[in-house]
Amino acid sequence: MLQKTLIAMMCSLSLVACGGGGGGSSLSGSADGGQVTTPASDLEKAKQLVKTTNAIVSYYDGFQNIADQYKVPTQVINDTSPDLSRATEMVTLLSELALEDAHGQSKQYSSTDLEKLLEDYAISRKSFVNYDLKNNTLSIEVSAGSVKVNGSADVGYWDGFKTSTNWQFNNPAWLKDKNNFIYNDQTHINVTNMVIEAPFIASQSTYNFKVANGGVIEIVNSAAQKAKFSFTADSTASMVYATADTMENREGIPDQATLKLQGLVFESMDVKVALSELSFVAKKVQFNKGVETLEQLIPSELVLKGLVGYQQESLNLEAKFNLNNDLSKAIDVSAGQETSTNFINANLNVKLSGNLKGANAAPTPFSIDIAAKRAEFTKGTATVAVVVDKNALDIELTANDLDLDQQHQIIAGVIKHKNGASLEIADINKFTSSAIKVAGQSYGAITKNSSGQYVVKFTDDTITYIAP
Repeated sequence: MLQKTLIAMMCSLSLVACGGGGGGSSLSGSADGGQVTTPASDLEKAKQLVKTTNAIVSYYDGFQNIADQYKVPTQVINDTSPDLSRATEMVTLLSELALEDAHGQSKQYSSTDLEKLLEDYAISRKSFVNYDLKNNTLSIEVSAGSVKVNGSADVGYWDGFKTSTNWQFNNPAWLKDKNNFIYNDQTHINVTNMVIEAPFIASQSTYNFKVANGGVIEIVNSAAQKAKFSFTADSTASMVYATADTMENREGIPDQATLKLQGLVFESMDVKVALSELSFVAKKVQFNKGVETLEQLIPSELVLKGLVGYQQESLNLEAKFNLNNDLSKAIDVSAGQETSTNFINANLNVKLSGNLKGANAAPTPFSIDIAAKRAEFTKGTATVAVVVDKNALDIELTANDLDLDQQHQIIAGVIKHKNGASLEIADINKFTSSAIKVAGQSYGAITKNSSGQYVVKFTDDTITYIAP
């Protein structure tokens, strides 16, 4: 069935993934890269590094209470996204059943036809009817491998049996009688121009799927909360097998699967979540466990871009992951852990930016840009560029002894200001003290005292603390 393939995942995963940021939106904001005046003296440059660190730490310290600050948008998403997800699953199932019933022919399905398809599906599985549809005007138009859904309905979702005995799963009349079951979470659903393309009948080695631009699913849940899910661009997926066959006859996993969700927009009250892209390429990989060999789909590439907007604040996310291992060869996992010849070789790039209040009174532009890489068994590196308004720092991190357990791994770091001042830490987990240098000359030192505070003393005997 289609719901067990990428086509269902395209619809349901999009709701889960909506979040983070996408370029080009009027909701987005960015820090200006930390363009500040550079002090004339090296001592003042060292002090500027500490001042900048304080400003950035203070800003992000405000996110300790982020759950309270953004309780409203979080609650809106939590309350309505399950209803949208259930509605999407129902539309996907109806589309699947209509495609299967049409057998590649053009056909129209009325609301009555669709309810019968749900009943027949339940009987074939010797199970209950998933949905109780009232005021149903839903319709589906099937043309070859394409499905177009329109209409509305008040939907109740199956939630249990009315009696704890006398269940008659072999009795079609009992299964179709909704008086035998409990349906809750009453939701009004409206579907407009939802177009899904899937090669359900054709015998082929490559299957291409699409959810077309222009589709909209709207809901009003039992708490009278409204939400809308829009497809503003084509979303596609594909599965590639070594031999041709119909999708219905497939049992094994494909050699490769790709997914590209684009232009998905969730809206409810003052909250807008725009997923500009979620894409991945997954390949079939063999794992040698010593006594047996398993096959799994492993993502070799993953891209996520999106935006969350709430009133005057916004959060953008861009992330890209690349797995650099040779997936054409079997991976030996018989040791139960990574080895020098079988370890995760990967790159990860993440950029988080936008306008959030943090500890400030007004929304403030910020960005965090991370580039991480692991190409060696025992070592990984990462660079982090942090900007809050006009305050900017560059951080270089190196993790060594990755082949050992977590307690023995060493993470070293260098914090740099654009004015040339820097702070080098040999082992972050065992930090006690380090010099603040400019052009190789020390102009102060930062020390962690017995109370856990970070105290800075400069060469002119001035003392300051790192926030908070």
